[in-house]
Amino acid sequence: MKSFITPDNEGIESLRIVECAEPGDITAGQVRVAIKAASINYRDLLVLSGALGKPGPDGLIMCSDGAGEVVEVAPDVERVKVGDRVAMTFIPDWVAGPFRTVKKPYSLGFPLQGVMREQMVVHESELVKLPAHLSYEAGACLPCAGVTAWRALCGDAPLYPGMSVLLQGGGGVSVFGVQFAKLFGARVIVTSSSQERCDKLRQLGADETINYCSREDWDKAARELTEDEGVDLAIDLGGAGTIDRTVQSVKKGGRVALVGLLSGWPQSINSLFTSRADVTPVTVGSRDDVELMNRAIDFHKLEPVIDRQYGFEELPDALRYLESGKQFGKIVVSF
Repeated sequence: MKSFITPDNEGIESLRIVECAEPGDITAGQVRVAIKAASINYRDLLVLSGALGKPGPDGLIMCSDGAGEVVEVAPDVERVKVGDRVAMTFIPDWVAGPFRTVKKPYSLGFPLQGVMREQMVVHESELVKLPAHLSYEAGACLPCAGVTAWRALCGDAPLYPGMSVLLQGGGGVSVFGVQFAKLFGARVIVTSSSQERCDKLRQLGADETINYCSREDWDKAARELTEDEGVDLAIDLGGAGTIDRTVQSVKKGGRVALVGLLSGWPQSINSLFTSRADVTPVTVGSRDDVELMNRAIDFHKLEPVIDRQYGFEELPDALRYLESGKQFGKIVVSF
């Protein structure tokens, strides 16, 4: 069985394809899945940089987000059957409820072994069925970026029609955020780095866009678009480099969902007290969250936006493209 591993988390060049034994016999509650596709996230670059820690002595199988076909089930399994098309959950032990209640909050792709392998044996509780209209490649986009955007929008408070949402950039979470926010009937404002990307975001459904290269005070631009009131909800992906402007863009008592740390962890938020903003870190989502999201995706026949698709052996190229920051939506790997 082929697996894509890093033995030491020392960059993209450390990646290796290795032959390893197939998973053994399944036991009670277990399911064997033939992996068909994976998607990659900025987190995978953090893993390869060593920022999250070192792998064990056997190395680390890469990537957290995978989709595949159920090829074997134990006799007592009830959630899925042979032939079902499924995706893995990002944090296998987080089935429902608040994240703080999870006893083992470990995620695939680090510290747990990831999905870049031809087969996995998992417990049935770790799987969700894919919406019928989605390919394996589209389904592999859901476990991290998809549910993170979903929870950032509506996980802690309702998002009502007519509310305003500010998103950042054209990466996986933001693109999903545009799609989901429009399902809720929200007004969507997105910042991006070029007119071309702004045009793409408008074609996807964004109501207004702000080119932050030509308008560095994008927080003021967002307030101008809302008659100086500020947006109801802002999703921050930059972290230290953007959080102050993000907070300044929301209305008094508005919400900020802290999702990404592209420029590091914020050490302080200068305007937090005066803004009265509710700043909440978002930690992906539970299996229940994924299933709620999938119900909406299924009903609306929503299609995840895939920028590029690579073959299994091309994982390093896929990660280099992600590293360039040029992607619009998700990058996937087909097996």
